[in-house]
Amino acid sequence: MRTLLLAERPFRDLRSRAVLLDLPRRLPAETAPILVATPAPQAPPGFQPVAPDTDPATLGIGRVLLAGIFGERAAWDTALAQAARAVAAGARLEVMALTVERGAARREPPAGIAVLDAAAALEVRDHRTAAMLLVWHIATPAGIAAYPERGTAPDDALAAQLPAGPLLGLSILGGSTLPPGPMPWLQPLLAGAAGWPVLPLPAEGADTPLDDFTGSLAFAEAVLPGATLLLPDLANPVWRRRQLTPARLMGLVGRCALVVTNQDLVAAMAVAAGRPVIGPVLGFDRRIAACLSTLANDLPPGSMLAYPPPSPRDRASARA
Repeated sequence: MRTLLLAERPFRDLRSRAVLLDLPRRLPAETAPILVATPAPQAPPGFQPVAPDTDPATLGIGRVLLAGIFGERAAWDTALAQAARAVAAGARLEVMALTVERGAARREPPAGIAVLDAAAALEVRDHRTAAMLLVWHIATPAGIAAYPERGTAPDDALAAQLPAGPLLGLSILGGSTLPPGPMPWLQPLLAGAAGWPVLPLPAEGADTPLDDFTGSLAFAEAVLPGATLLLPDLANPVWRRRQLTPARLMGLVGRCALVVTNQDLVAAMAVAAGRPVIGPVLGFDRRIAACLSTLANDLPPGSMLAYPPPSPRDRASARA
């Protein structure tokens, strides 16, 4: 069966690659490359690019696959409209490893959301996305396959370069949006990792405000001043793009004795590797809360979701 994949900016960063590159393994009956709607001229092995505005009826597809992480309402609307055109042309609709977040998860329903009622299979990555489908009155029951990309087999090519001894893995979204100051509420949680080298674990694009390499450096400076930073080549976004694969990220996560992150991919990999995760809730991005609550029954000992103390304004509002 020939398949067309619809995703938001497919393979744009390590998070997207980890989710989407897992799909061929989960579609064992697929024999031809999966067609992927993308403006990019190339696609990873197992995928074949087609123009985003290609009419699905001209592709000879039997299945349209809506998959991955959608954070922009415009991209979500476009994918739903194209899925509807494919269904109208006779394709079977399947939804796999779906997350809707940020702008894509606004409470008002997307214009074309009713196409999901035609889905032969509807799978989401997290409880928050399942809740949004209920808010949008989708009749097709959603199954939760919790962060299936956490099953990625590790590649230790980069991990082999790390020193012996315990390491603190760090992946913190959004350096420019982090609260200023040393964040004393977090420091007691990291007391056991005092003096450990810090390993950045970036999964976000370097050209986005949520860049979790920049965020990790800012966090380390604020909370872990003087810490030794490992793998300095990670500072080069071109090197990161070429060298840091999902499998190698999994290998790095597995070398950590503790992972501190508000990035869902890194947290899910740490849980799969049996490494304790501290998930600080910082700023407006809530993906770590969705991740750790979805994986609550699998969390290794020592894991926790950490909220900052309420501000004076929050306390005043609570008393009002």
